[in-house]
Amino acid sequence: MTDADRVNIPVVENNIANVEIAFGYSSSQNFSKAVNISKNIPSYSVKGDGKSATHSVVLPITEVDLIINLYDLVGGWKSSKMLINGHTATKKDLTYYGVGCFRSRLKAYNPQQYCFGERDYEVNIWGCKRLNMPVYEWGGGWLDYGEFDKSGVWHIDKDRIKDELESAIKENELCPILSRKRVLETLEKLPKTIDPREDNNWEYRTNYEEINGTFKEVAIGIKPNIKNINRFVIGDYEPNWVENFQDGEVESVGRIRIDLDSKDNKEGDRKKNKSDLYGSIVFTIILFIAIFMLL
Repeated sequence: MTDADRVNIPVVENNIANVEIAFGYSSSQNFSKAVNISKNIPSYSVKGDGKSATHSVVLPITEVDLIINLYDLVGGWKSSKMLINGHTATKKDLTYYGVGCFRSRLKAYNPQQYCFGERDYEVNIWGCKRLNMPVYEWGGGWLDYGEFDKSGVWHIDKDRIKDELESAIKENELCPILSRKRVLETLEKLPKTIDPREDNNWEYRTNYEEINGTFKEVAIGIKPNIKNINRFVIGDYEPNWVENFQDGEVESVGRIRIDLDSKDNKEGDRKKNKSDLYGSIVFTIILFIAIFMLL
């Protein structure tokens, strides 16, 4: 089974897909069991008589475990078929992608939190971790889609983010929980520009680079304040994410040490370099005294 075997099945927004399973007579010992299970489903119907009869049921995809159990009984027969919203489908459509994730959600201790991520690498504001666009405490990923202007303000590339979200939504659209509308509303709620010096919801993501022979901490992107990222989530549920730092432990280095060609930053660098020079001289003197005493 490969990705080429997967059928693109159109799903209407906020509409739960229907799955139809149909099968004919089989000499398999599972035949009578499949018929008995089907008869207990309200949508059960049979066309024809005797060995020429075709048995069928229609179930919402939210009943995925029941659908899989029935398909496991009849799926190997030549007379059987499975349709999702009228399109031929395979068991892979029920066990992988969005539906497979939905099955795991049903078993989760906190189903809503499950979708927003229970682990650091799954944390997301979209309400679907299968979109593979988490929000990392240290930034990176889709938060790098953008650029700084000359004043140090970050401009988010929402078009690129939307393009990747749409592709991931298409791959997982059979999930009855996933809402394209809510995902795009969340994207719209994000600011177009971010200045970490003015907005406490964000900080600069930095790296040390050599500038004119001196290593300085410069801005290479942005990173979120995980504590406040909930404000971008659409809907009533507020996910709970455990932070890896205490209040006050993380400060926005962008306000003091980041190199944005400001006069104050340059003056601070000169003072720091001067202090480092004095420290080196004192250390050298102490080292010579220690060697002299040993001799």
